[in-house]
Amino acid sequence: MTAAQYAALLGLWIAGIISPGPDVLVILRNAFLTTRGKAMLTAAGVMVGNLMWITLSLTGVTLVINSNHVLKLVIQIAGALFLARMGYGSLRAGLAARALNRGGTGHAETSDPEARAGLAARVCTDGQDGPGGSAGFSGPVDPDVAASPAASAGTIGGPAFSKAGGLLGTRNLTSGKALLQGTITNLANAKAIVFFIALFATVVPADILWWEGLIALALLMAVGLAWFLAVAWFGSVPALARRFQARSAEVEIAAGVVFLLVAVLLLVEVVLAE
Repeated sequence: MTAAQYAALLGLWIAGIISPGPDVLVILRNAFLTTRGKAMLTAAGVMVGNLMWITLSLTGVTLVINSNHVLKLVIQIAGALFLARMGYGSLRAGLAARALNRGGTGHAETSDPEARAGLAARVCTDGQDGPGGSAGFSGPVDPDVAASPAASAGTIGGPAFSKAGGLLGTRNLTSGKALLQGTITNLANAKAIVFFIALFATVVPADILWWEGLIALALLMAVGLAWFLAVAWFGSVPALARRFQARSAEVEIAAGVVFLLVAVLLLVEVVLAE
């Protein structure tokens, strides 16, 4: 490959990854509602997914998938259903959180950190006092959580977190779950098949040498990782994150709606292609 071909490949790659989509959305959601470390792990997970797509493209597997109608259909539907499930979970968590904030616990919604912290403690313990309850909590504190903007805003463990648990949610988000969320979200977007086929078919010669492929892989991974880590860092800037954490329910609702819309659009594309 020539320098011009590498430059063209990077240009198309950058244009593709900076476009808003599920990858950016899941990173920003975790940046707003958890910690910077978890957001960056989510970004790393996205690039694990991209690493798989790039490797499959360089080895010609994406062409095989694209030419196999049934296999491509299964991947598209499975990916859309995963994004729909993530959207449903986020939307449900946000609506439940908003209802709790407005009256489910007898308190009006407030952006005051101390008030929200007290509400969060009561919601997460179902109003129970004593050991493990809101009046007797004595468990260990995660240093990463304690130092996060969410903790200082009094929203870690808040209503949205009490409902948005599990693999796809933000409550009790571990490092492993954050990484997995990013990876699965990226792989679930079956439009990547078409994108990578077009990307490599446009500028990568069919007789590319193995070491040229490795250079292309390294360049794409370096640029992609830099971009998504920057998104995670920006989204978790304390001054910005606190504004969103004060409205954690609305963030979950917005994320849920967008995920559901993306899933519906993917399914519509599948139907129209038939």
